[in-house]
Amino acid sequence: MKSEQLIEVIKTMRIEILDKLLNTDLLNEEQANRALATINDMFKRLDLDIDDVIPQDILFSYFGGVDEGSKALVDAGIDPKYGVSASISSGGEVTSAFATHVHMQAVAELTDNTMMDLKAAIRTARNSANKAIGNVLDSVKSDIQSGIISGNPRKEITKRVAESFAKQGMHAFTTINGKSLPLDFYSQVVTRTNMKMANTQGVINRYQENDVELIKITGNTPTCEECAPYRDIVFSLTGETEGFTQLGADETPPFHPNCHCSVIAYVDQYKDGIEINKEKQKSMDFDPNKDTRSEEHKQAYADKQKNNRKRNEEKKQYARYKAVLGDDAPKTLGGFRRSKRSNSDNFKKMQSKYRSEVQKMSG
Repeated sequence: MKSEQLIEVIKTMRIEILDKLLNTDLLNEEQANRALATINDMFKRLDLDIDDVIPQDILFSYFGGVDEGSKALVDAGIDPKYGVSASISSGGEVTSAFATHVHMQAVAELTDNTMMDLKAAIRTARNSANKAIGNVLDSVKSDIQSGIISGNPRKEITKRVAESFAKQGMHAFTTINGKSLPLDFYSQVVTRTNMKMANTQGVINRYQENDVELIKITGNTPTCEECAPYRDIVFSLTGETEGFTQLGADETPPFHPNCHCSVIAYVDQYKDGIEINKEKQKSMDFDPNKDTRSEEHKQAYADKQKNNRKRNEEKKQYARYKAVLGDDAPKTLGGFRRSKRSNSDNFKKMQSKYRSEVQKMSG
């Protein structure tokens, strides 16, 4: 299993838990306890999956960066130490030339940080799931005893529990501004960001062991206001090259979660004086707080983010509909998106049914 597959497992887990809740008689204490035990086992297995997946993926991401650095050095006219041979053998082992203290310590630190973040998120999500389910179970049982709930109590408790879980049962992290992030989203951000960090660190360490300390920041466009000031600027990793602003190894990309910036070697010995002076001026004029994008660039990025938010909201909406409607909701997120975006008759009927069911639950 790879980290991308691990993220898909986490995404699928939300639906599996919802299905489990929808198909369990939660008024039956034995069945309810069995369902909760199954759900907790899912989180435990996920914890073990991380132990299997993350160390290997960090290793390959880091040394993939080392190999990219070797090729970039050759492209820049430098014959790198140990040549351009792969840093990892066909058997998945780090070759002896690259099993240095610098490389292995970097891999160990990146692995530890990533695993700590993910395991903490899983613990939080497991606790929030148990709390979301347990609180509603207690509340509904109390309502039944008080005679507040009439009709089919099993149907009522199932819907309330599923709805509660869909809203808060996979909470994994709270941002500084109080926003709740679900486990699938947070895990994806942590994994992608740390894999990118491992790759970039591998590139940089490969440059530095070949005495290359100037780097240029590159990346795709459109980009955000945080990354824009760094783009196409040459920095010094150590501050030893006069005329270039220093950017320490711990200040290099990724600059934020899901950052797509990269670093390439800048070898000034093969540049003419005019080009070097131009790069020095750009570097010395660097201001991390200045948004250097054109208005067209800003609008293109805003449109991109708007589309991303739309897709994320559809994902959340699908989870809510699945929680309440069960098998009456589309089987896949893709099917839900197509139905919603075309505003089909089936979607209108489904929307009406969802609102009706939610109204019953709140009434």
